[in-house]
Amino acid sequence: MLDSYPGQVKIVFKNFPLLFHLFAKPAAHAALAAANQGRFWEYHDLLFKYSKQLSNQKIDQLAQQMGLDMKKFRMDMASPRVRRMVEQDIADGKAAGVNSTPSIFINGRKLQKRTFDDIQKMINKEIKK
Repeated sequence: MLDSYPGQVKIVFKNFPLLFHLFAKPAAHAALAAANQGRFWEYHDLLFKYSKQLSNQKIDQLAQQMGLDMKKFRMDMASPRVRRMVEQDIADGKAAGVNSTPSIFINGRKLQKRTFDDIQKMINKEIKK
């Protein structure tokens, strides 16, 4: 979508770790810790690739594999700032009516259908406003 609408759309990612995923919240903290080293999306993609294998060890292994500064990564992952960011994302999601992931919103409107065509139609509609 960013390539299809240069300068017209922006992606905002919010964490919404579901309670039944044991490592969802640690993964959210880890992704934000990776973001502090400018590597959010790369780390995020690895977390999703290995989502069925996540553990504390796997979270560390993926960070090491990417060459992150592990001391900074672990410190950031445990920081109150990162915890507050995840908790704020959860509160924002609840306020918006998120009950599953992924959820996609365009200008505050939740999409029911998430195909490329449906997203594109909604963006076009919003641009015309």
